Amino acid sequence: MVTIGDVARVAGVSRSTASYALSGKRSISVEVRERVEQSVRNLGYTPNAGAKALATSQTKVLGLLARFLEDEFAPAMLQYILGVTNRARERGYDTLLLTDEDGVSALKRISDSRMVDGFILLNVAESDDRLDILRKAAQPGSLVGLPGDRRASTCSISTSSLPDGSWSRPCTNSATGT
Repeated sequence: MVTIGDVARVAGVSRSTASYALSGKRSISVEVRERVEQSVRNLGYTPNAGAKALATSQTKVLGLLARFLEDEFAPAMLQYILGVTNRARERGYDTLLLTDEDGVSALKRISDSRMVDGFILLNVAESDDRLDILRKAAQPGSLVGLPGDRRASTCSISTSSLPDGSWSRPCTNSATGT
């Protein structure tokens, strides 16, 4: 596996200079930046996601909790999953798919471990046992569906109500109307 150290060696710069050239956190000359970028291409370097998450406190992963209902047409649900996944990728995020069998325990485990930067709950039901855990989570969450319990700490959206299909727009808080 190619490391940032390998990129630096091939580019003829220090490891920190290579890192700054790739992150844009410091001013690096155009010549050095081009050498580093060429080394990245030649070596096929991909940044280590774990190291990047430690440095930035962001995983760039969204937890997608899908609930498949017995009377539901599965390809329709897969369209939601595909839409969320594609939109996340466009914004530089990957998705971690969790199924209803994982349910509440998975939501708590993933939240507590800070494995994701946020959650999207699909097929939110009127009485949804995942909401109490989501309210306690440190990460933000979006809901597709309408819970019966609309306390101020939750916010509900429906992708069909958004003109551009975007789930990243602010939504109206059901309890306060804001």
